[in-house]
Amino acid sequence: MMGQAGTFPGEKVKRQADIFSGERGITVRQSAADQPEKNERHIALVLMASGYGRRYGSNKLLEEFRGRPLFVHALEQAAGSGADSICVVTRYLEIRDYVDRWKKAGRRDSMDGETLSEDRQFSRPVRTSVSSPVIRNTCVVWNSHPEKGISESLRLGLSARPEADGCCFMVCDQPLLTSGTLRRMMKAFCRNPDAIFVCSDGCRRGNPVLFPKELFGELMQLTGDSGGRQILKKYPGRIREIIAARPEELCDIDSAKDLEFLKKSL
Repeated sequence: MMGQAGTFPGEKVKRQADIFSGERGITVRQSAADQPEKNERHIALVLMASGYGRRYGSNKLLEEFRGRPLFVHALEQAAGSGADSICVVTRYLEIRDYVDRWKKAGRRDSMDGETLSEDRQFSRPVRTSVSSPVIRNTCVVWNSHPEKGISESLRLGLSARPEADGCCFMVCDQPLLTSGTLRRMMKAFCRNPDAIFVCSDGCRRGNPVLFPKELFGELMQLTGDSGGRQILKKYPGRIREIIAARPEELCDIDSAKDLEFLKKSL
């Protein structure tokens, strides 16, 4: 969302077993104690899954990391974030169909073992549970004009959730981002709903970014691929940083080399 914000930290990425738990496919199972508290304000989360992957050379969101496509990691993170609703903005049929199956499995309160498509990256079981209410408030918005850049995804996401008091924009190529960091961002926004919240490792800022409703109009006027950087530059005094538990959470994957580095580092 912030364009070139995320890069790899210099230190070696350490393996954290708690990040990649559960079987292949999507698993959203939370005990009552682990359920995110209901927000005092409606917070929408927009997953931006429309990129061309020009630097990567193909659709990187379908690339596998730890047995699951990058997009699936992002959806799992979003489901556990404490957001009140999720909007997936995409131009890919595989992703649209995956979300539809995910929602279907959640509504049935059962385990769905059906494969999602013939595509090898998405032929995984969907595993979910209605214990995560955000599943019922998840929608897919089709992006017919991805050539217009990140700004188009922002507009589509905001248009789908006009009732939100705040909107968190999240990219889908940060597989080490944790739901815990997202939950802290949501809680901080509820305490300070006029601020802009940005994920940080303490030295540099990256994605995701949460904007208050007051700035939705300006976000809707953005053009091109600059994302929300123009808004951040305009309102530096309103920015509050949410420090990730580990710097590696801000790692994003721009190239095949980035993906291989991350795989070898864990």
